[in-house]
Amino acid sequence: MAYSPVRTVLALFVVAGLAAGCQPVEKESDGAAAPSATAAPTPTVDVAANSKQVCDTTLAVVKEHFVGMADDAIAAIDKPVSAKEQGVKVRAHYTALAEGLRAEAPRAVDPQVRAAVENLAGAIEKRLTGAQATKVEAPDLDPTLKALDAACGR
Repeated sequence: MAYSPVRTVLALFVVAGLAAGCQPVEKESDGAAAPSATAAPTPTVDVAANSKQVCDTTLAVVKEHFVGMADDAIAAIDKPVSAKEQGVKVRAHYTALAEGLRAEAPRAVDPQVRAAVENLAGAIEKRLTGAQATKVEAPDLDPTLKALDAACGR
């Protein structure tokens, strides 16, 4: 029976590794241009910097909850918990993960990054309504995790 928690932990680390990837390259900025006396300055957003910030925050939220599930699985090896209690913990991690993603998505200026974050949140919310809501293994999330990696340039 020790095989299943170990396999679960390994699977979580693989998913976390996919989410970690490499970071997108930042564009260099040589300072703000002086505003024209005749035109009011228009606010601009550095899309690359915004995307990096959103992607970094999203990655931190994903890691936090997948590592939390892995920690719970490891703790269950030494101190077994009921399937119901384990399911409650897994569900809580997925719920918090979806909420964290939903909070971060509107901050993304790049529509591809925003869509990828929203799609992952939606996939997790869909998972929470089905029979897999209390399962740690989540191969159904792989496509949306990979899409997020691609949108974030990882």
